[in-house]
Amino acid sequence: MNTWAPLWSGIVDSSIWAEPDFVCKVFVTMLALKDSDHVVRQTAFGLGLRCWPGEKDTEERVLKALKVLASPDRRRLEPQPHEGRRIEKVEDGWLLLNGETYRKRVSDEMRKARLRRAQTTFRQKHFNSGVPIKGETMAVKALNNGDEQEFERIAETQ
Repeated sequence: MNTWAPLWSGIVDSSIWAEPDFVCKVFVTMLALKDSDHVVRQTAFGLGLRCWPGEKDTEERVLKALKVLASPDRRRLEPQPHEGRRIEKVEDGWLLLNGETYRKRVSDEMRKARLRRAQTTFRQKHFNSGVPIKGETMAVKALNNGDEQEFERIAETQ
């Protein structure tokens, strides 16, 4: 199955980025390989083959990375979900613990994007007719005259 996973830009500001490179690589590989239920159905050997194709003895590196990822995050002091653990061993693989949180974020972002597109379409349809919106002319005159307070007052009433 070919799926996709969002990679939020905030990952570079998270404590995972302070981990050794091999831990980050295993984690990002797990993000790419997770199923829709946020489970990575791979053995440590299989993950090693995916992370470092053609290399030998990768299973030990993966096992070290999995240990780090399954342990509480000691780098951050503030309370975190799952004590900062990123994964948990399950019967048929590894569960990405915050997977549902990030799925919801994707859903929220997609909904916001749909609303922005709909709002843009509405504005183009209704306000690009060349007829000023009520109060627009007065607000522009106030702004051009340097009267920002009057501009704000007019904008608040609209």
